[in-house]
Amino acid sequence: MRALEGQAALVTGASGGLGSAIAIGLARAGADVACHYGRDRAGVAQVVREIRGLGRRSIALRADVRSPRAVASLVQRVVTELGRLDILVNNAGVMDTTPFLDLSASDWDRVLDTNLKGYFLVGQAAARVMSARGYGRIVNVSSTRQEQAWPGNAAYASAKGGIWMLNRVMALELAAHGIRVNSIAPGTIETDMNTSYLSDPEFRRQRISTIPVGRLGEAKDIVAAVVLLASVEADFITGASLMIDGGQTIW
Repeated sequence: MRALEGQAALVTGASGGLGSAIAIGLARAGADVACHYGRDRAGVAQVVREIRGLGRRSIALRADVRSPRAVASLVQRVVTELGRLDILVNNAGVMDTTPFLDLSASDWDRVLDTNLKGYFLVGQAAARVMSARGYGRIVNVSSTRQEQAWPGNAAYASAKGGIWMLNRVMALELAAHGIRVNSIAPGTIETDMNTSYLSDPEFRRQRISTIPVGRLGEAKDIVAAVVLLASVEADFITGASLMIDGGQTIW
């Protein structure tokens, strides 16, 4: 029996990059998967087709994760369409690389509202459904930026640092409801979303030189961790933040 057989998952930001890989990975582990997206309808449609090709149910759902009303509707549609909600992977986010002195208040709000408030809203809505059944798994996708400063990442890193603490508080309060909450913090992972800069040989060489294991991460490295944390085998793991970076943050 596959680890997630008979379960239903919601993955936010599932149209590409790590989100699509996670959604497909959960399906391979046996779960039916609701794939949330913001703008990329074509991208999420491809992910849904691939999941259905694996023999699992899958639907594409568009929603603004910054809106409480939209998020409530999103979670209710997952339950209506798939019959249950056992797993949430909070992944939807935006990136910003504006230098601190040039960062506008509107850009700050855009990043924090999506990358942190969005996790709170979707996490809360999903936890309310899960708590009624006394079981659930929530995996918040963070980043090594939650503890590693980087130029131009004032808003992004602040959001990721916020996710780290939100994850701990959620785990603390939801444990009694049978819900386990953990986060993963990926380092440099090669996906279709970062091909442009990782294709530069010098940039690639320099980045690999900072990773003790001597290679970039791959989507499968992330998927394996998410499947574990989403499974019943992870019942004694909660409030953890797993660095998946090849040792990059050891330095």
